[in-house]
Formats: sequence, C-alpha cells, structure tokens
Amino acid sequence: MAVHHGGKVGAAGRRLASKSSSKSTKSKAAKILVNHKNTKH
Repeated sequence: MAVHHGGKVGAAGRRLASKSSSKSTKSKAAKILVNHKNTKH
C-alpha cells in the first residue's frame, strides 16, 4: 500500500508508528486510517 505524506492520514500513520503516543491517540489514528482505507482504496 502506498505511504501517504502530509494531511490527516499521514499524521494518523505517524501517530500509530510512534511508540510515545498514548492509547487513545492511537485508537483515534487507527480509526482515521481504517476509514480512509475503506473509502479511498
């Protein structure tokens, strides 16, 4: 899958990738990524 840079999706991906982000941040980011994947891919 292509890696997106910038925008909401890129930020969500970076939050998921970083170990320092909190659980709630991660679940929010995951939701954004899943929604994006479902609508755009």
